[in-house]
Amino acid sequence: MIYRYFKVTRRDMVYLKFILEAYEGMNVMSTVDNKAGIIRISIMPGFVQDIDDLLATLGMQVRMEPVEWNDEQSSATAPKLSFRQASARIQTLNS
Repeated sequence: MIYRYFKVTRRDMVYLKFILEAYEGMNVMSTVDNKAGIIRISIMPGFVQDIDDLLATLGMQVRMEPVEWNDEQSSATAPKLSFRQASARIQTLNS
């Protein structure tokens, strides 16, 4: 499983959860730190490009700041998109 972490507003958490749930079986969104607004998108193998494209599109509609997050469950085994890669991808699509 691939993990992406973002900082979003609490209001946008609800919107993102609603949209991402429509892609059932492809991803799962979890709130990692409600107070800080950190969410984790867990992407199922085979759907990484599809979900990354969706996240890039959603990033044009709501503010989604890619963040580094130390999560014991995922840090040792799951590959992650680096902060620099995620930021560059969102900035490219926003320009």
